Amino acid sequence: MTRIENMEEIEGVSLSYGIPISEVLFCEFNRTGVWLELSQVPITHRVRFVCNDIFSEKSTYFALPVRKRSETRFMVDKYGRLMFGSVILGNTSYLEEDTCDCSYFRKDKKILNLNSHRRGECHGCVFCIHSYDITILNDREEIIGEKKIREFLKSFLKKNGFKDFSHFEQIAVVTGLFGSEKSAVRHIADIRKVAGELNFSGSIFYLGCELTSKSALDEVKNYGPFSLCYSLDCFTQRARRLALNKKDVSIPSIIKILEYADKIGLEVTFSYVVGLDPIEDLFKGVNEISQFVNRFPIVNIYQTQHSSQRRIMAPGAQSLDYYLRTRKFFEDVFVRSKLRPHNWENYRSLWYHYFGDEHLSE
Repeated sequence: MTRIENMEEIEGVSLSYGIPISEVLFCEFNRTGVWLELSQVPITHRVRFVCNDIFSEKSTYFALPVRKRSETRFMVDKYGRLMFGSVILGNTSYLEEDTCDCSYFRKDKKILNLNSHRRGECHGCVFCIHSYDITILNDREEIIGEKKIREFLKSFLKKNGFKDFSHFEQIAVVTGLFGSEKSAVRHIADIRKVAGELNFSGSIFYLGCELTSKSALDEVKNYGPFSLCYSLDCFTQRARRLALNKKDVSIPSIIKILEYADKIGLEVTFSYVVGLDPIEDLFKGVNEISQFVNRFPIVNIYQTQHSSQRRIMAPGAQSLDYYLRTRKFFEDVFVRSKLRPHNWENYRSLWYHYFGDEHLSE
């Protein structure tokens, strides 16, 4: 994997692409990973932390692979400083191993990210780290059914000192495959009912691929505010790369799902992994599908923890240029819309503080 070696190169790339230095640095950071001077997390595992960087008054959350010192120019030193070579980029806090915990906060504790169905039982896509190394999983607790959901949510409130869920904007269901559309719909219904008992009136966000029928979308709409993010992931080699539940759904079928969801008033988008498709196929696919969303896509940088994962990367995807070209392309597609990325929503994004020339407010 090629990498940028110094700030002079960063500045040159920034000037060449017309992308702020902070954005170039953090794209390279998420792409190449970090070395930890104190070895708090083992190499090839993942680390997550909050960074108060020098480019913004707002903190940024990162989750990325831990590398050997020789493999990356980024490190968190013994004082907790995030460094690029000898340049201090910010101060980190809450550094810990990034495992599949059952839940965690986003957006200043206004969103609960719920991993309710064990990812260790997902048996999913070939580019997912869990297909290579199940030792990093830490989601032993399954939260399925009203009883378990009620127990978990009440315990969560007590543990974090909240009276109820009245101030939460969203509960995001980001978890392993349920095995069927019926099971996914039932789980969403259970969450809405139990969270509603605890004064939750916000949106339920579902990132997945198992809501595919009009009847299922009609049903979840009836439960209350709902946001669908279809886990598209890639446009090419889908049969070889994706889990059974995903690969059986074609791109034209996904477009019909998004189109119908938008028609009945749901918030709708897709998630995509940058680094798997040849860039021209990426451009073609995003051009085709982008007109059917009403929320900015969740665009993830493909992070590799094991060298074997790099074998499935697209031509050119081991270079920063591939990711910056993709960033500029998405900006061209969405610049005339009001849809923008949220830095609290994606910890391995192509955007951090700016979208084109616009400063991102959240």
